[in-house]
Amino acid sequence: MKKTAIIAEYNPFHNGHLYQAKTARIETDADAMIAIMSAQFTQRGEPAAFDKWSRAAAAVKTGAIDLVIELPTCYGVQRADRFASAAVAIAEQIGCQTLSFGSESGDADAILRAAHAGIEATPAYHDALQHALKAGKSSAKASSEAFAALYPTFDLTLPNNILAYHYAKAARTISLHTVKRLGAGYHDTGVSDVMSATGVRAHYLETGSVRAVPEATRALFQQTSMAHWSLYWPVLQFKLRTIPKSELEQLVGIDASLSPRLIEAGLAPTFEQAMGGLLTRRYTRTAIQRALVSVLIHWKRDELPERFDEVPYVRPLAFNAIGRSVLKDIKKTVPLVSKYQSDLAFEARVTEAYRLPLGNRSLLEHMQTPQFIDSK
Repeated sequence: MKKTAIIAEYNPFHNGHLYQAKTARIETDADAMIAIMSAQFTQRGEPAAFDKWSRAAAAVKTGAIDLVIELPTCYGVQRADRFASAAVAIAEQIGCQTLSFGSESGDADAILRAAHAGIEATPAYHDALQHALKAGKSSAKASSEAFAALYPTFDLTLPNNILAYHYAKAARTISLHTVKRLGAGYHDTGVSDVMSATGVRAHYLETGSVRAVPEATRALFQQTSMAHWSLYWPVLQFKLRTIPKSELEQLVGIDASLSPRLIEAGLAPTFEQAMGGLLTRRYTRTAIQRALVSVLIHWKRDELPERFDEVPYVRPLAFNAIGRSVLKDIKKTVPLVSKYQSDLAFEARVTEAYRLPLGNRSLLEHMQTPQFIDSK
């Protein structure tokens, strides 16, 4: 069976995702399309618009995706290289021949050349990186500028190009395929038939209407409340006002310089006002949001994985008949987790933190099993 993987967040699944998956199925001649998807919080440190089971089911209901596998939180809420390493490791572990992704360039060969150029190993890159860091720039900004200075033909400042670059660096046995992004970029909020996930969410919060999504995603907006950071602010306020500074500094992504800023931010009346006081050239919105995820789930540094290129289990979230055939095949060689067990204790804690502000009593990790979607 020819299996093509897509690394995704589907936050939420929109028309651009539908186009990418359908195009990838055709162009890679795939028998099965498998999405490896972030859990309750995204790579950039935001609560996912809808819970992981709902997002997974919506993707499968479109017919574009046959199986959705969870990318566990400790690998998913990470900087791009760690996120990519873990997701690619899962794709290779389950025997996918191809990894397809959207990119601004639409040129897989250009991405591979950039990834294999060895720029980051050069003294010139190290010098440029240190110069940018000393100028007070964030690590992400500093690294992209240092790379651009030495390799100007590939734009490593664009969100999807960044991930594509790290997918290429992580790939060992899997071939790469890219679909040029259709319509809006990641951060674009314009209104059209093809919008970014950011745009879809922003449009809904502003107008109460949903655009540029398939019917399965539209139903999520109609059936449940969309999660966003403002709903979590009362809980975060309590934590930031009561957790000792020394304990905050034991959490993932928080150091001695950030902890007092977070404590002060806990006095702000709203989430956006708190963010306004936290953002600096060094601390980007993404870095702050990831730190706040750590606070919310009380994620200690000693709970980080020892390696990010190995994931100890494969957990399906939703599948159709084709996906079920894939699962029957891969369970012979990989540790497949379908029912709640001790490996999922951390995810259970994450889900508790995610669901409580939403008032959703049904989202209990130990009660969830993979969903079969009959797409006939």
